Amino acid sequence: MRAHRCSGPLLILLGGLLALSAGCKVPSAKPVAAVPAPVARPDAAYAAAGTKPAASSAQLPAQFRGKILAKRVRRFPRKLLALTFDDGPNPQITPQVLKTLRQYNAHATFFVLGGNAKAYPALVKQEFAEGHAVESHSWSHPSSTTPERAASELAKTGAIIQKLTGRKPQLFRPPYGITKGSLCKLAQQQGYGVILWSISTADSNPIGPAVIARNVIHTPNPGDFVLMHDGAGHKATAAALPHVLKALTASGFKFVTLPELMQEWVRWQQSQPQVKPHAAR
Repeated sequence: MRAHRCSGPLLILLGGLLALSAGCKVPSAKPVAAVPAPVARPDAAYAAAGTKPAASSAQLPAQFRGKILAKRVRRFPRKLLALTFDDGPNPQITPQVLKTLRQYNAHATFFVLGGNAKAYPALVKQEFAEGHAVESHSWSHPSSTTPERAASELAKTGAIIQKLTGRKPQLFRPPYGITKGSLCKLAQQQGYGVILWSISTADSNPIGPAVIARNVIHTPNPGDFVLMHDGAGHKATAAALPHVLKALTASGFKFVTLPELMQEWVRWQQSQPQVKPHAAR
C-alpha cells in the first residue's frame, strides 16, 4: 500500500490529539496581528501629525519674487485654476468657504488681513492645515501709507502669519490692487511676489451669487487666478462658491494654490523651449 504524505496542518492536528491523549498541554498558537490597510489621510490631519501639507508649503519660484503678476501664462495647457480670497478670515464667511473647498478637494490661496488673523487665529491655522496657502494682504487694508506705516503693515502681518502657520508669507496682494504706493514698493523690495488677478468675480459690488458664479464659470482659461473675498459681508461669495466648483470640476478643472500654479507654469515653460518665460513686471 502506498503511504499517504500528510500535509503540515494535518500533522499539527494529529500531534495535538496525541498530546491531549497523553495528558499534555498544547501551547496555544500566538495570534497573528492583522496588518491594517492604509488609510487616506486628509490634509487637516497633517497638522496633528507634525508635518505640513504640500499645497500649503509650495515654494514660490524665484523668478516671481519681487515682481508684480497680473496676467496668466498664455497657451498654458493644464486645466488648473487658482482661487484667491481676500480680506479674511471672518467667522461667518471663512468656515463656509473652507467647508465647500473640502467638499470638492480644492485648494485656494487666502490673502489675510493681519488684524483679522490676530482676531481669528484658529481660522488661519485651519486654512493652512487644510492645504491652503496663507499670504499677506496688509494689516488693515489701507489705500495709501507712509513708508514707515508700510513697513509696519508688512512686518506685523508677516509676523502673525508666521506665528500661526510656522511659515513666512511669500505673496502680497496690495489693497485695492494699488501697485504704485509705498506698500507695494516695499513688498517688492522685500522679495514678495505681488499678485493681482486675471479674473475678477466683481464680488466687491452688491451682486448676487448667480452673477458671481457666472463671472467665473464662463470666463476661465487654464492658468487663470481668480479674485474673490471671504471678509465680512461676503455671504454671496460663499453661496456662489459651490456652483463655481461644481461646474468647473465637471469640466475638468483642478483648483490649486497660487505657488503650486506658478510652479506648474515654470515646469511647462521649461518643457517648451520655444515659449518665452512669463513676463512678470
